[in-house]
Amino acid sequence: MFIHKMENIKVIILDLDQTLTTDEASWLQFTELIGADKHTHTQIYENYKSEKLEYEEAKKALIQLWMKTGRTHINDIREIFNNVKFRNGAVDAVCYLRGKYTLCIISGAIDIFVEVSAKKLEINNFYSSTKFRFDDSGYLIDFDYKLSRGEEKLDFLMEFCDKTGIKPTECAAIGDGDSDVPIFGAVGLPILFIAEETSEELKEEFPIQLKNWNEIKKVL
Repeated sequence: MFIHKMENIKVIILDLDQTLTTDEASWLQFTELIGADKHTHTQIYENYKSEKLEYEEAKKALIQLWMKTGRTHINDIREIFNNVKFRNGAVDAVCYLRGKYTLCIISGAIDIFVEVSAKKLEINNFYSSTKFRFDDSGYLIDFDYKLSRGEEKLDFLMEFCDKTGIKPTECAAIGDGDSDVPIFGAVGLPILFIAEETSEELKEEFPIQLKNWNEIKKVL
């Protein structure tokens, strides 16, 4: 059955954050690279998750944290995201996959980061859940974020399939966490990337796994 699925695969759906990138989330890498305190960022996020802060309060606190650095113009943000690190072997793995399949990034990460990363990886198809908002002068003033992004990722998959005429079952998906599970349930071949925060439950549920990007040729 695995071989049959492999023969039908035409598209690889790629998660970005902590799959193609390192175990440190791109949000925290961005905060550190912009020159702000990532421990404060983490505390804001934890307070939001535990409902000590409302969404709008948490968002305002995070934007203010970034604004203090004086580097929140869209050009600064693009440059910063260009310096977020990929995992060892990820770029070569994407190059290998690009020679065999159509690639598409579907990510809960920030839209500018997804756009910058897709360009660096030469991937033409990409979707992102989090949207940065800028004023007329190009300075960050707001963003749209959802704590649970799995259903939205699935919507992106269906949008991509509708646009291309590809069936979900003709796709493989590579991701590391709970937000990838809805996509895993729709595609023909779910592949779990083992990141630092990947749960034991997911490891048991999805037996086709990548422990690092150097193993890609054994799987696809």
